[in-house]
Amino acid sequence: MKKLLLALSFTVFFILITACGVNQESEYGMHEDENGTRFIDNRKEVNDRQDRSVRNTTNENPNFPNLTNSPGTTSTTTGVYEDKAREVVREYSNFEPDEVWINGEQMWVTAHTQKEMSMAETDKEEAMLKERLEKAIPRFNINVKITER
Repeated sequence: MKKLLLALSFTVFFILITACGVNQESEYGMHEDENGTRFIDNRKEVNDRQDRSVRNTTNENPNFPNLTNSPGTTSTTTGVYEDKAREVVREYSNFEPDEVWINGEQMWVTAHTQKEMSMAETDKEEAMLKERLEKAIPRFNINVKITER
């Protein structure tokens, strides 16, 4: 009985002590230091304008992973650039488009041809195709490789 009374009195004493604690925001005011400068605080309200700004930045960068299922986000737009590169190769050259890879700022485009070409001809055609791709997709540094099949 004494142990139960001791435990009960300790619990009541503990509740009274903790209930009368100091208000955390009363020392310097609402999240401010003594000079009125704001403390860095995780409890701030989220500014909707800042949230939209961050959202736009992540949607513009093709390196960020797609964290949503909405159309127009990063992973879905990367495929658009690849399709555009294939379309440029198909429409504006005599080559057949193949692999298109995007790695950061670099885009790697492979095209195939049926005819045999010398190294000089291949270099000239790669330069022309690279120029057309850069006009169509100025966002990337484009590397072109033409292979014979």
